[in-house]
Amino acid sequence: MDEDAELQLALEMSRQEEEERQRRLQRQSHKQPEQIVLTDSEPEEIEQPPRQAKPSHRKTPNHAPKRSVKDRQPSTHAEKPPVASSSTKYTSQLQSSGKHSTRERSLSISSTSSTASLKKIAPSAATSQTAPTPTSAVSAFLADRAKMERERLARQKRLRPQVQQPEETESEEEEEDGPPPAKKAKADDGGPSVAPLYTSKQKQPVTSSSEPLFWEGEIRQTANRHVLPSKDTKPVWRLSEIIGQRHDQIKLIIFASYCNDIDWILRVFPENVPVIFIGQPGENGNATVHNILPNWVKATPFLPNGRGCMHMKFMLVFYSTGRLRIMISTANFVDYDWRDIENTAWVQDLPLRPKPIEHDTKADDFPAQFQHVLSKLNFAPALQSHLKGDHPHLPLRSITELRSRWDWSKVTVKLVVSMAGKYEGVREVAKSGHVNLANAIREMGAICPEEKELALECQGSSIGTYSATWLNEFISSAKGQSLSRWFSWKKQQPRGKIPVPSPSRLKILFPSLRTVDNSVLKRPGGGTMFCREKQWEAKTFPKQLFHDSKSKRGGVLMHSKMVLGIFVEKSKNTLPSSSKKSAPSSSSASTLGGWCYIGSHNFTPSAWGNLSGSTESPVMNVANYEMGILVPLPAEDTEDAASELVCWERPAPAYRSGVDEPWMQDKHMLAF
Repeated sequence: MDEDAELQLALEMSRQEEEERQRRLQRQSHKQPEQIVLTDSEPEEIEQPPRQAKPSHRKTPNHAPKRSVKDRQPSTHAEKPPVASSSTKYTSQLQSSGKHSTRERSLSISSTSSTASLKKIAPSAATSQTAPTPTSAVSAFLADRAKMERERLARQKRLRPQVQQPEETESEEEEEDGPPPAKKAKADDGGPSVAPLYTSKQKQPVTSSSEPLFWEGEIRQTANRHVLPSKDTKPVWRLSEIIGQRHDQIKLIIFASYCNDIDWILRVFPENVPVIFIGQPGENGNATVHNILPNWVKATPFLPNGRGCMHMKFMLVFYSTGRLRIMISTANFVDYDWRDIENTAWVQDLPLRPKPIEHDTKADDFPAQFQHVLSKLNFAPALQSHLKGDHPHLPLRSITELRSRWDWSKVTVKLVVSMAGKYEGVREVAKSGHVNLANAIREMGAICPEEKELALECQGSSIGTYSATWLNEFISSAKGQSLSRWFSWKKQQPRGKIPVPSPSRLKILFPSLRTVDNSVLKRPGGGTMFCREKQWEAKTFPKQLFHDSKSKRGGVLMHSKMVLGIFVEKSKNTLPSSSKKSAPSSSSASTLGGWCYIGSHNFTPSAWGNLSGSTESPVMNVANYEMGILVPLPAEDTEDAASELVCWERPAPAYRSGVDEPWMQDKHMLAF
């Protein structure tokens, strides 16, 4: 439908609704509607987590069950709207006085009308206002509606040409996320020492003003219109719901994404709110900052030699109530990722501190690491562009305020990041890639016990070029082992004879051609899954590690990136191993049964990095910017907790030799 037809349809629908409403008003004109004026006074609302007894570390606030609005427990300041079974005229006037505010509402309720219409009126004139004639009311209403529609369409036309995003790039090893060919989008103090465990028990979110708040964090899959209703039984995320319904309270949005559909984002984001967008650099890989839309500043980080990609997917939303909401997800900011394929997101709300804390240059907790990431993403000059321009009063004025002003103490997951570049030395290497994962595992107390072995399941949407050395290198970090442990084991192996890990210890999950053909969207829906034929057909490619990736929610393809690590009994083939004893925390064996990573990292060397050098002089080379979280799993019922958390059917079936092959766009779309 073209824009003119859309406008005419909207106007015709509005005309019919308004004429019907005016006819009813005329029939009821002899009746004086009852006037109800509600006035209340309350302190300025500052959102804080509810006070309660200290939670047990064995509780985990994930997958809250769906609840009706009437079943939700409202916060102290939640307002209950009056119930009216009639046409309602509502006005709200907010007057501020000191630290308090007064909300005065005037409502005109007619008990005989069956339709409801919202229209702003002056409070002082509420009782004396007379109904206009149908002709004048319809004319005025349609004139306003037509003007709004024309302005909206004109604004879209005006903005589209200004948004120039970089074309999708491809790393040396694998193609990264991109929308499918059929729907091409434009690319363009950190908490307690022992984290609460992820269990299959669901916890209900706190609600405030009819919106749920997630003070202890929540992990969910994204909504999808193709899943089987019988299997879609858990709460899901929608981007509009994560942002929130109270657009008037949103003061700043920061988001990062590899692929972006700006037209779609503009329909989801509130208008006139300052936005900082971190996206993919141009072909030269230079760091840039520039305005792309009114109230929008785009920043791009530096990519050495223009290789790799800015693959992180996160969002920060700052509210006038002081609350900060953080989201780290596997989904790009395109409608396809939030509608047609399956993704995962972690969301948590953070309260404002009563008093800011001092900046600590030695801190290495979650917010300190996040601040370091923002500095690497070229965020600071983008923020200053807003502050020195039209938005001098943003809730965030410097990167260091993120940790000093907001309370991160309830964030119990660990942050795991990769940042493009070359890192040398023990301290620098630990800041990026799979060595950063190893650090997070050690901090969580999730080191694989010596009497156990680690079984890995790696789910992603892109396949890399794998060597036996890199696979064992990743496993060493996934066990939480030190750099010296890895380099010592590697040195002991015969040159060129490093064995490929056993499929019982490492499973690579990727959809087979059969799974794609049986999916709801068939082959055209596989446009965000990348495995090249030359990779699969390589002589040393570890085909024996591949397992089919099938969603628990039916015939949808998964864009979620997860790595599941579970401690299991040892077998004869343990890689890597050493006679030296590691020093796991005393609580790891008794309280943890494994962990799960969720984020933007695919299981590829480009995402997790390549380690070289020696124990004394390690070197980490990383191609991409990536971000995710690490979640602990309990020692008891570990398998149940893991199966509850991950998005795929377990156990994942192995590829049948000579029968199954992975979905390969370059091969299978040509034959389609």
